[in-house]
Amino acid sequence: MSIEFLRALSKCTPPLTLTRPQDVDNLLVLRAAGLVVALTLKPGTGGREVARFLALTPDGRSALGLADGEAQRSGGAEAAMQ
Repeated sequence: MSIEFLRALSKCTPPLTLTRPQDVDNLLVLRAAGLVVALTLKPGTGGREVARFLALTPDGRSALGLADGEAQRSGGAEAAMQ
């Protein structure tokens, strides 16, 4: 799971359609972890899978808050050691 990808999604206005295979895969991982609400759309034969990001879940917002808190704490510790 990429917290950076989750952070990027948090800055977007849903619904957001993702078509790049890597983005679709990342979104599906976040959905499996319960951090986003998303749908997948499988076009007819030969079409590529598309995903639609609908929202962050409360767990997704919490994960971002925890990640931001960790970054602030580690940044503060590094500055104190210099």
